Amino acid sequence: MAELKAVVFYDRDGVRYYRCPRCGMLFRDSKEYTRHVNRSHGHLFRK
Repeated sequence: MAELKAVVFYDRDGVRYYRCPRCGMLFRDSKEYTRHVNRSHGHLFRK
């Protein structure tokens, strides 16, 4: 299965954020990011 790697960055307070490289949505939690990719972009990885 292919991967869609998150763009990880930190704000000035040191909080980690995950940005979806495909649509630009922003997430605080990696679990939320994974759920978003599976729901919104999962069709790219299915046969």
